[in-house]
This record gives sequence, structure tokens and C-alpha cells, in this order.
Amino acid sequence: MKILMLNYEYPPLGAGAGVISKYITDGLAALGHQMTVLTTWYEGEKETEEQENVKIIRLKCKRKNIFKSNIFEMLSFSKESKLFLTEYCRNNSFDLCFANFSLPGGDIAFFVKKNFNIPYVVISHGHDIPWFFPEQMLPYHLFTYRWIKRICTNAERLFVQSEPMKINADKFMGKYKYKNVVIPNGGDFNVFMPDHEKKSSRFRIIFSGRLVKQKDPFTFLKAIKLLYSVTDDFSVLIIGDGPLKKKMQYYVNRNNLHNKVSFSGWLPKEQLLEEHQTSSLKVAPSLEEGMSISVMESLACGQYVITTPVSENPALIQDQVNGELVEMRDYRSLALKILRFYNEKFVVGYKVPDEIREEKKNKYSWHSIVKRYEEVLLGL
Repeated sequence: MKILMLNYEYPPLGAGAGVISKYITDGLAALGHQMTVLTTWYEGEKETEEQENVKIIRLKCKRKNIFKSNIFEMLSFSKESKLFLTEYCRNNSFDLCFANFSLPGGDIAFFVKKNFNIPYVVISHGHDIPWFFPEQMLPYHLFTYRWIKRICTNAERLFVQSEPMKINADKFMGKYKYKNVVIPNGGDFNVFMPDHEKKSSRFRIIFSGRLVKQKDPFTFLKAIKLLYSVTDDFSVLIIGDGPLKKKMQYYVNRNNLHNKVSFSGWLPKEQLLEEHQTSSLKVAPSLEEGMSISVMESLACGQYVITTPVSENPALIQDQVNGELVEMRDYRSLALKILRFYNEKFVVGYKVPDEIREEKKNKYSWHSIVKRYEEVLLGL
């Protein structure tokens, strides 16, 4: 198949959704499909890049930061993409558009279908479908509801990553809910793997992701504050960036945690791998998720993970084997679970059993996941 992949955030731009779209693109290309990626240009990147079965086209439109965007930049990408594709699709044929996010990717795909009769699918990464995480997304969803509904009901399929996402999407799609398909995110088990020789002898905790309300970093910091009242034998690294960073730094300083908590910003894959391999524990207290790539990468590295029961997490976590689940916003329970892990597992050198990792690898490797996408796409 000749597939046009649409994503305003494609590596090095963006975070989880960009990484996911790249794995799907590369996976379909490895299976022999011809992939054309249309994305946003960023300083230092080539406007056009070609690899085996993959052509990447980066359009010059508004984009200020690598790891975050806004509605105006999304609209800019949509506008420039439509102008570009008006000419490009006259000279290049495609069997299918694969749109990331209902907006802006789905909006562009809808335009392509209307003008060139090319069918499209949409992959949701969580927050783009009403009424995902209304605490943060309600105004956006109210404003864009009809727009998103038209886009998704005209798609051949709407891909979501977990059963909770599908329940929400089914309500949203109504009589078109038969178009919703659950395919979880995968993990790069060939890159993210354990290296026990690198494991630090000090108790090190990491938190990684966008520093936004959805990830609930303040429940984590409150738990760390409580932990510090019991022991000081630990350190914390917060990986990522976002609008809550300054407030988090203020909280850390105000509560005299500055000697325990440090902020690294976003890290390249090689350095992120190093942190997963050397740290003792990963904490991910999210209030909502599409499906966390960060949690998957930690588990692939054999890292113990304490996280909330959102999205696919209950299927990923085997209680007190490769991690534990904690109720959302419950910082006291989170602190107790961290302390129990320290006393019962860390001090005795606990390692997540290799067979648990192999079980996840067999189910969630990107090769297996992409084959599931291919099966659906070929059946359209």
C-alpha cells in the first residue's frame, strides 16, 4: 500500500505521539508498504528526507518549541498541509491517509478525501477525542466537538490504545462506534532492555513525561515530601518539561527538597535508556492516559513501576512483581508504596523476573503491534 502518514509532531518534534507514529511508519515500511510522512519542519532538520520505503516531508509552518505546541501552530500545519497536498496529490497517488490526532491530522485527511477520494483512518492519542480528561480538555472539546465528530465519523477506522479509550470513543461515535478499533501501543524491547550491572547502589526514583496536570506531578512531589520526613536515603530525577515546571521547582524549593529532587528537561533516547537502567523505581501517577510509552519503556528495561490504574496500566502491571497500582491523587498511599518498595525490595536487590519482561515483549513488541495495524488496513 501507498500510505500518507499525517502528524504535525514527528521526531524529533513532540513526545509520545510522535514516537508512536514513527514506530508505526517504520514498521509498515519494513513490511513493504510505501510510506510518505507529512510533518512540521524545525530548524536543523531537512525539508525532505528519504529512507527505504519512507519519505519524510517537513513543511515550514509555525513551530516555536520541540516538545510542545499550541492550537495556532496546529492550525498553521493544517493550512500549509492543505496547500501542499492540493498539488502533491495531483502528481502522487495514495491508497490511504493515516492521520494522527483528529485535529489537525484528521482535518487534513478529511480535506484529502473530499478532494482526491483517498480514504483515511485516524489514530487518537487520547486527548483529541471528547470527553477525554475534561478537567483540562473540556473548553477545547466544547469548541471543536462538531468538527471532530465530522472527521471521525467519516474515517474508515478510529484507532484507540485501550478499552477505557474505546468506551469513551464508543459514546462519542454513537452509531458509528463499529469503526473503533483497539490496538495498544508497543515497546521497543530491542533498545529498551535491562542492564543490571548499571543499576545504582543508591535509591533513585524517576518521573518522566510532560509536566502537565494530566500527569499529576504534584501528587508525586507531595509523596516525596512525605517520604523525606521518614528517610533521606533517596534521590529523584524529573525528566521532561511543560507549563507546570516553574510551579514544581517552587514547590521543591519551598519544601527544602532541592537537595533531593532535580530536573533534567527532556533527554535523548540514549540518555533516557541510561536513566531507566540505572534508576531503582519509576513513578507515573497520571490522572488519564492514551497509553503511556514512558511506562512501557520502563517495564522493557526491567524497572519496577508504581502507577495509576488508567488506560492499559492494569494489564501491564503484575502486582508486586513488576510494579504496583495506586489510586489517583492519593499521595499518602503513593509514599507508603515507595517506602515499602524500598524496605522490602530495593534493600534486598530485587529484580523483576526476566520471564515477565519476555511476556510483555511477546505481546507488545512493535513488530506484533504493527502487524495488527496492517491486518486492519489491508481489510478496508
